Amino acid sequence: SQNGYKSALIEKADLGGCCLNKGCIPTKCLFEIAHQFSPPFCDGVHKQVDYDWMKINNWIKTSVVARLRTGVGFLLKQNGVSVYSGIAIVKEPGVVEISGNTLTAKRIVLATGSKVAVPSKFAGDPRLITSDTIWDIENLPESCAVIGAGPIGCEFASILSSLGVRVKLFEMMPQILPGKDTEIVRTLEKLLTQKGIELHAGSKIDTLDVIEAEKILWATGRTPNTDSFAELGLKMEGSAVKTDETLATSVDGVYAIGDVNGKWQLAYVGTREAEILADRFAGRTVVMDYSNIPEAIFTIPEVGVCGMTEEAAKQSGRSVKTAKFPYQALGKAHATGSTSGFIKIVADASSNEILGVHIIGGPATEMVSAISIIIQNGLTADEALRAMYCHPTFSEAIMEALLELEGRPVHVPPKKK
Repeated sequence: SQNGYKSALIEKADLGGCCLNKGCIPTKCLFEIAHQFSPPFCDGVHKQVDYDWMKINNWIKTSVVARLRTGVGFLLKQNGVSVYSGIAIVKEPGVVEISGNTLTAKRIVLATGSKVAVPSKFAGDPRLITSDTIWDIENLPESCAVIGAGPIGCEFASILSSLGVRVKLFEMMPQILPGKDTEIVRTLEKLLTQKGIELHAGSKIDTLDVIEAEKILWATGRTPNTDSFAELGLKMEGSAVKTDETLATSVDGVYAIGDVNGKWQLAYVGTREAEILADRFAGRTVVMDYSNIPEAIFTIPEVGVCGMTEEAAKQSGRSVKTAKFPYQALGKAHATGSTSGFIKIVADASSNEILGVHIIGGPATEMVSAISIIIQNGLTADEALRAMYCHPTFSEAIMEALLELEGRPVHVPPKKK
């Protein structure tokens, strides 16, 4: 619309999709509330906190989600976007059917998102809930088994445990947060265990009958929503729509962004894809870059990652070096009672180019976006150190780890040669 095109948006449910209505925003509300139940880190502070789940849930839905959803509608209207409520059916290029009406367009963008993937053999268990349906329960359970220890599963396990729920966390792979840095994962496993969460990595669930829990939260992943264009004959990659570097599908004039194309199931990646696509429609030569995407994982403690892990960097054939700065040596961490964490930086041993960053504890989810700029631009440790890092802040940990890479640490002893 801002590029001068007449545009329409079709939504079958609520504006904002999963992220605003069921995912990112509601869970972050619950994440912040869960933090209120963390034990005091100062002996002079005494607190006794209780909660009412129904009131919390109502506040999330009416005071936060509904307000933001109204804002989305306002912005669409201000930008001249025509909004249609209903189920869209695309049977041929350039034609969209919706509730008895037919829209025609030069280009169609599929942004239908995804749904929780629950195996049919488990779907009938009355204890089963998902990240979508947890908002419909009347009370939090006394106990909950979380199936799947990716970001969503680990986040819910952390939050529910902090709210007093007895949690068991199951993961089919050998470690929780599969694919993430081993040191980060081991530290998170230790801290989750200290919270009372039972971890069961390397556990494949064949039946729910053996799981003793009041509720079972299924969090093994999501699958793209493709029903609206099943007759279009698009080429697929697994369950996702296949797209090229321009986000075009196999059918002329049809594009796919967000969860439905199976690249990254992250709201901000879908947003960037939409921006890239709008720019291309306006004649700008840009392509989507999927390298070095930062990830924010809202466990307690938080995790932030971007770029290569140490293992992946070594497997790429590079000569690699790493630096790690513990929060135990950070003033702001002591001031906030958040000393159980660290930042780890992976760099090319020859050039000192920063290849990856892995953070646990403190505001890791905020820090990772800032340091992703360093990785995205291929900066070396020396170049990244030209910036100043405010004191006392957690961002100083970035500086300290960079100094460690260069062999001139300030607040930790130098490595023995």
